[in-house]
Amino acid sequence: MRAIVENLYALQQLQLQTVPASAERDAKIRKLREKVPAPVLSHFDRLIGIGRKGVALVRDGICRGCYLRVPSGTAASLAQAKDLYLCDNCGAYLLVPLDEINPPADSTPPVPVPVRKKRKKPVATAV
Repeated sequence: MRAIVENLYALQQLQLQTVPASAERDAKIRKLREKVPAPVLSHFDRLIGIGRKGVALVRDGICRGCYLRVPSGTAASLAQAKDLYLCDNCGAYLLVPLDEINPPADSTPPVPVPVRKKRKKPVATAV
């Protein structure tokens, strides 16, 4: 399923380019459209037709189409890419970039900051 959304994302990038149309670009668009099932393509075309993004990247759990947080269950399912997911708010197909799923190997985990415990104040006793 990830391949379908990646094809849609590539198609979106080609369609939203401002350079003049060329035969090579039109051939790429046609080839990508053939790889996507008709119901998915019709939803994508409808979104593009009204000026929205058809595919939105999800970074840090936030849809980059509408900038609202994606439900945590959906965000977790996106990493597995077993199904197509739509944003509940903007309706765009959701795609998590590969660098979010598999972070670079050279990145080191953050160092935990030690937590200082507050000392209890001694209780004054009356003598």
